[in-house]
Amino acid sequence: MTKRPAALLRGCGKLLLGMEWDPVLGRAAVVHLISGASFSTFWSYAGVWAIEALGATTGQVGVMFLLSAVLSPPAAWLGGFVSDVVGRRSVLVMSTGIQSLLILGLCLVGHSAAWGIALVVVAGVVWAPGRSAVNAIVADVTPPERHDQAYAALRTANNLGVVVGPPLAALLLFLGDWTAFVLGIALLGALTCGLAVRLLPRDRVRGHRGGTAAQTARVVLTDRSLLLLLLATLLGFMVYMSFETVLPVIAVTSFGFAPETWGLLYAVNPVVVLLFQMPLTRWTRSWPASVTLSLGVLLMGPPFLLFLVSHHMAVVVLVVLVFAFGEMLWVPTMQATVARLAPPHLHGAYLGGYTSSQLLAWMIAPLTGLRLEEALGERAIWVFFTALSAVSVVAGLAAVRRRRRTATGDRKGHRIDDRGSHRLADRADAPASVHPDPSPEKAP
Repeated sequence: MTKRPAALLRGCGKLLLGMEWDPVLGRAAVVHLISGASFSTFWSYAGVWAIEALGATTGQVGVMFLLSAVLSPPAAWLGGFVSDVVGRRSVLVMSTGIQSLLILGLCLVGHSAAWGIALVVVAGVVWAPGRSAVNAIVADVTPPERHDQAYAALRTANNLGVVVGPPLAALLLFLGDWTAFVLGIALLGALTCGLAVRLLPRDRVRGHRGGTAAQTARVVLTDRSLLLLLLATLLGFMVYMSFETVLPVIAVTSFGFAPETWGLLYAVNPVVVLLFQMPLTRWTRSWPASVTLSLGVLLMGPPFLLFLVSHHMAVVVLVVLVFAFGEMLWVPTMQATVARLAPPHLHGAYLGGYTSSQLLAWMIAPLTGLRLEEALGERAIWVFFTALSAVSVVAGLAAVRRRRRTATGDRKGHRIDDRGSHRLADRADAPASVHPDPSPEKAP
């Protein structure tokens, strides 16, 4: 980079993220911003595009979203594992590059709904590994005590991209047609790929200390602290996705709001995140992870119970605001907790599990929430998601507590050899980084 663009990038980063500038983290945030804009631009109109440009039925569009949601979680986890071996940038570049080509291919399908839907599904699946790779990059380049702030910065950049996406899609349609829309999305994907090549550090050959793929998978899948955290992540993101996917439907069909009214109310959320994510993260950085995780998810779920009392607009605004502060506490802290739990050479595998849980919740939340509303009525939804938030708290606390006990036991069972490497006294063949230190609870 020349000095002038680099200085401009640092200035924008400090203005947006409000943090001490880290070159690699800042570049990852730029890549994530463009990726977020590309993702939100496409998926906000994907269903409408399929119906109007391809002549697809609503049932076919439903199958398109369902297949993408089912196949993306395992792809995200696999991408995390692969990034531990071949490197983060390689996975991110391949993910965004192939996705861009697939979306460009939509210009060639004509009015074939089958081919168009197939390409969209594959593009969504290919995108998932890149998301895991970006999360792993943050864990690689920042020390554990700054993980919370780093993930908050990444989330702020992604939210800016999400805010820009839908208006950009509308502009492309206003200036052209659906072909212009698809070409614009493909260009954004290519820009993401190019920026990843230009801005992110080259992948270094990784000493894969986890052993074979089967041994690595065994380490990950037998880490009970991780599995508890992934359960907490899944349930917490189900609550999060209920706000994203279920509440809009209920607000229009049951509360009586016009669609444009809900659109304005929903816009409050990303604006609040952009303004307060980084200040809130700095203010709470000294809090124990257990407190931040618990308070965050409890500010997301239980406020829905206010809808049992009133559907007034003032109540909805209050829930939207409280929910925004809850997600700002919970999401980056959960990412940071998973990152601190991971051995350094398995950041991709652990954070791939986090991304996979997030994508799985995106599928399950609307299916369960709207089905519950159909069977038992709207009031049952709010009780259900409040209960999920409570179980998420229990699982998160159990994971942190177990991790603290394991870390304490490992310190007692370790001995240091003459090269300074840690070995388990009772299991000399176990990987030294299976139980990393510090524990998530102790890191600020």
